[in-house]
Amino acid sequence: MDAFDVTILGCSSALPAFGRYPSSQLIHIAGRYFLVDCGEGAQMQLRRFSLKFQRINHIFISHLHGDHYLGLMGLLSSMHLLGRTEPLYLYGDAGLKEILDINNKHSHTTLKYPIFFSCS
Repeated sequence: MDAFDVTILGCSSALPAFGRYPSSQLIHIAGRYFLVDCGEGAQMQLRRFSLKFQRINHIFISHLHGDHYLGLMGLLSSMHLLGRTEPLYLYGDAGLKEILDINNKHSHTTLKYPIFFSCS
């Protein structure tokens, strides 16, 4: 079995503390990267640990409390700005797609890559 590692990008809850960010973890298994939750500051932590955004192909949002997803729209936009064309698979609550669609609509954003949602 291939080894895996987990990078804790954030472990704080609703109120960030100095030096800790809201929930976000990056799992690396056999060359594949999975992001679990995407709290505010996840992008900064990815950069801090020299982890490439574009290698993430699956994002899991555990639930729709802000400390678990408020960094997601910024991450998706950065992936767009960095030229991503590969599909992204997003897993979460059914309301997540609606939140992202509303954000994109009102910011006049069209991402250059497809997002496939799997919602519960």
